[in-house]
Amino acid sequence: MDLTTVAVPHTLSNLKPLLPAAPARVLEAGCGRGALAAALADMGYEVTGVDRDAEMAAAAGERGVPVIQADVRDVSGEFDVVLFTRSLHHAESLDDILAHAVTLLAPGGQVVIEEFAWERVDHAAAHFLYDNCALLVATGLLDAELPSGDLLEAWVSGHDSLHQGSAMLAALSRVGSDLTTVATSVLWRLVNGRGGVWTEPATRAADALDAVREAEERRIAAGALPAVGVLASIRR
Repeated sequence: MDLTTVAVPHTLSNLKPLLPAAPARVLEAGCGRGALAAALADMGYEVTGVDRDAEMAAAAGERGVPVIQADVRDVSGEFDVVLFTRSLHHAESLDDILAHAVTLLAPGGQVVIEEFAWERVDHAAAHFLYDNCALLVATGLLDAELPSGDLLEAWVSGHDSLHQGSAMLAALSRVGSDLTTVATSVLWRLVNGRGGVWTEPATRAADALDAVREAEERRIAAGALPAVGVLASIRR
């Protein structure tokens, strides 16, 4: 089920303060099915997507996004922004991929990442995430496997193969200047876990996700939850 009607507006609202004005040239690395790239194009940006996965690249193309099926390290050209949206944590080498990203930038260009710092999750955050997942499963909106035992241990064991947020920020700072970071909510995006399947109708699932996001943001503002989401940028 496509829930980009919830995710994309939230991402755009967070990205806008970091991005140059349209019609800047944006390369989205790991563009997936192209929902964000298409939304940026609608705002007047000149967007190119790149994804290694043939199915994802084809889906992005069907949205009208100019897309390259390749590893971003094999891409050439000049862009005002190289944007990584929840793809950098999978990188084989943070330094290699970010060093290449900088070579794609026009003078004064930016590398921007939207990510999550999984290591920031504490017991309160793990319980918030999995309790909401259990509630969505109980209401029939989500079909997902629920963890058992210590919930923080379950979270760590499911994510410790990914790059930490601190490692991504450190790598980003090594390839550019003027590092800017913003902490955001992100647990609501992860509430379906790995392999969870949303059920119909999409509007009910979207409403539920919105409610979880609002609850997370209230708790972050009150100091009851850590802000696990990370946005960051550097300039060439």
